[in-house]
Amino acid sequence: MRVYYHFSGYISHRIAGGAYVDCLKSLGCQVRTNPDEAGGADVAIIHDEPTNYPAIFAGIPALRSMRTIAYCVWEGTALSPYFREPLRLVSEIWTPSHFSRRSMAEHFPFVHVVPHVVRRVPASAGDLAFARSLAGLDASGAASSRFPEKRPVIFFSIVDAVNPRKNVQALLAAFSALRGRTSRPVRLLLKQYRMNFNYSGIPGVISTADNLTPGRMAALHAISSAYVSAHRAEGWGLGLSEAMAYGRPVIATGWSGNMEFMDKDNSLPIAYTLGPVSREMCSAIPLFTPDMLWADIDLEALVAAMKRVAEGRIDPQLPGRAAEITRRFGPAAVAEILRGLLEGKGGNAPAGEGEGNF
Repeated sequence: MRVYYHFSGYISHRIAGGAYVDCLKSLGCQVRTNPDEAGGADVAIIHDEPTNYPAIFAGIPALRSMRTIAYCVWEGTALSPYFREPLRLVSEIWTPSHFSRRSMAEHFPFVHVVPHVVRRVPASAGDLAFARSLAGLDASGAASSRFPEKRPVIFFSIVDAVNPRKNVQALLAAFSALRGRTSRPVRLLLKQYRMNFNYSGIPGVISTADNLTPGRMAALHAISSAYVSAHRAEGWGLGLSEAMAYGRPVIATGWSGNMEFMDKDNSLPIAYTLGPVSREMCSAIPLFTPDMLWADIDLEALVAAMKRVAEGRIDPQLPGRAAEITRRFGPAAVAEILRGLLEGKGGNAPAGEGEGNF
């Protein structure tokens, strides 16, 4: 089968889309990414924001006469009005979680779940040296002279401080509270994207906004004690699934797309309450509206979970169960889902599964 695969340069699209392309090639598909070659394909997969679809279809006329699949993600409890009309241009929709599928399935009949591919990327000795240096650790993993504490516990998170949905302020508040409730030295390592905020004034917080190779990102996971997220909603949560692939305890809001792969046995999902999406979010990203819901994490429960990790009071079996994600959602497993859908044999469980209730 000949597949034209279009994905934008946005970082999450590039990471997820590249993994899908590898899966398609493993199935023997001829994958084309040049728009000039789209007309020679049997099917097109458009991995981009639906708001960009009209321009994509206008620029590639061949798409209107072939089977077209939208690969997109939505993090709200109701599908954005700005997504509905563009999605009418495609034949079917693929999305990574049942949470994301539910809002789409209210408007479109052919919506299928295709999980993100979860795989471990190797980190070289140089990658690990970079990560240890950034975190202020010496070669043994103990504190360096830059940070005088001994054997600090490193909490890691990939953050977008511009986006209220990521709830970085709650994460910072929880970490600051943790520092006063444990005798263990703790640090919070942040990999920022989109915009670089200066967090140097917050004790224990280390931050970088540099563009990092996959190997260096893998090294940051490898040197960390746990990954933590106070998000309000996720369509999947790439950082969370990546951390689990490295056997790291993941502490995160127990709701939305990340519950496709998180549960009480393999991670630390945190209690929450649902409330209206804030006006701040609706102003920052008008795709969201105040009638939608998102999660407010239980801040005390988040601090308590971080303290358990800091003091070594978690189930010793948890890291191994977390790493099972690479089998459940590895390239071979996802490739078989893609094969079934491309051959018209795919199907999904009812929408609304995988949201969690903690």
